[in-house]
Amino acid sequence: MKLPARILLIVGALALVGAIGVLSYGGFEVWRQFLALDAIRSREFANPLGLMIGGASLALLAGLLAGYALGLPRKPKSELPAGPDRPSGRPSDTTATRPAEPAPNPETDLR
Repeated sequence: MKLPARILLIVGALALVGAIGVLSYGGFEVWRQFLALDAIRSREFANPLGLMIGGASLALLAGLLAGYALGLPRKPKSELPAGPDRPSGRPSDTTATRPAEPAPNPETDLR
């Protein structure tokens, strides 16, 4: 795996860990407010919607980065070996456009 793919995968994993932390904290806030409402006590209301949206967007970012990192090619393309018609290692344009020559026929007289 190439270096940019590894870096993206590591950043995606860190974003996933951050998303899990943010979503866990938001869930904990919801649980605390549920306990206060269940006990019929008053407690200041902190809206956890921003935490949930932030955690979900971090999870989306982690998935996108990890998917992109896994989709990158693992091995770079190797160049073709240099030959008489390809001194630079790249295929020449003339070989692709030239028509194939017929094979020589050893028996031309069929009597």
